[in-house]
Formats: sequence, C-alpha cells, structure tokens
Amino acid sequence: MRRALLIIVCFSLLFIVLYSVESVDAGRAGVGVLNVSPEYRSTRIIQGEGIVKVYLTVSDYNSWRDIYQIDLFVEDRGVTRAHFRFKHYESTTQYDEINEFSEMEGNSYLLLDECSASHSSTDKTVDDRCLLNVVFAFTPVPRSTRILVITYDRGGLIADTSVEYNNTAGNFRNANYIVPFWMDSPIRIPSDLIDVISISTALTAAAVMLVRRRER
Repeated sequence: MRRALLIIVCFSLLFIVLYSVESVDAGRAGVGVLNVSPEYRSTRIIQGEGIVKVYLTVSDYNSWRDIYQIDLFVEDRGVTRAHFRFKHYESTTQYDEINEFSEMEGNSYLLLDECSASHSSTDKTVDDRCLLNVVFAFTPVPRSTRILVITYDRGGLIADTSVEYNNTAGNFRNANYIVPFWMDSPIRIPSDLIDVISISTALTAAAVMLVRRRER
C-alpha cells in the first residue's frame, strides 16, 4: 500500500514539474500551447514597374514571437534564380527582434528600403498574438516561374507555400539584366549602357548618311 502510494506521489510530482516547464515555455511564446508549425494566413504578390512585392501574413499559434526565419526563393523549373531571407532574431535563443532582410543568392535584386516586418503591439486577440506580417521587395528576376516561401519556427518546425507564374506578358522583365541566348542565367548591365548604344547607333547612322552624300 505504501509502495503504491509512493508511486502515485512520484508520478504526481513528475506531472507537476513537466506541466510547469511546458507552461513557462508556452507562456513566453504567447498563447500557451504545445509547439505547432507556422501557417500562412495570406500570400499576395503585387508587381509594378521595376518592382515585385510579396506580402506574407504568417500565423503561429505559439505567438508571432515563435517565428524565427523566412526564406523566399525565386525559381525557374527547380533552378533557384534568387534567394532572399528574413531573420526575426539573431538566433533561436534570443528574443530581441532584428528584422533583418538579406539576399543570399542573386544579382542585387533585393530592395531593402521597401522590405518590412510588423506585428500587433497588443495581445487582445488571437490574431494580435499570432500574426506576423512580412514584405519582401525586389526587382523583377529574369526567367522566373515560381516563388517558394519556407518559414521556420524556433523549434525547427517549418511551413512552405509556393506560387506558380506564367512566363507570358513579361512578368519578370528587368531592364537592368539581359539573358544572352548562349547563357542560362542573366547578367547585369550598366544602367547607362542602353543610352550609350543608342547614341553610338545614331552617330554611326549620321556618319553613314554623310559619307553617302559626299560620294554623290
């Protein structure tokens, strides 16, 4: 009888300790539930003249504080043309927000001044506590057919979503890049190169006309 009572007491104490630890971790995250994967509440892509903006609203029921990192890949049939990253914190063990955007791969497509991250300053509702809004902004990436987004939380859980694109209507035309027919990737051209070529062409044409007139 005493042994059975001792076992019950030990299990009770163990349950209380485990519950307390879990409550502390969840409470710091915000909502107070076991760790769950993030989800995408909404994904919007707006294209303008020389700019593409990807608006993401990511939900995490452990709180927006649990979202650690978001990677955005611009792809063409499985080939990565550009890779951008948003870091919410310096590491998974820190809670001081840095909201840092960087270009991991690409040709200086990312527009840092147009990127942003925000969340509610209150915790009155579940959305206030769970939603993180992130905006990636970049110049159009040549030869891109899909955008893939991968979100990581502090516990290593991930969520991914993707949007397919048609290559018609010049969705990702970029005047600063050209894709030579003998190459498989775009190359950056100086912003004034087109003007130089136009002026050179005009001068050459004028010279040819002048020579022809003299020959007559």
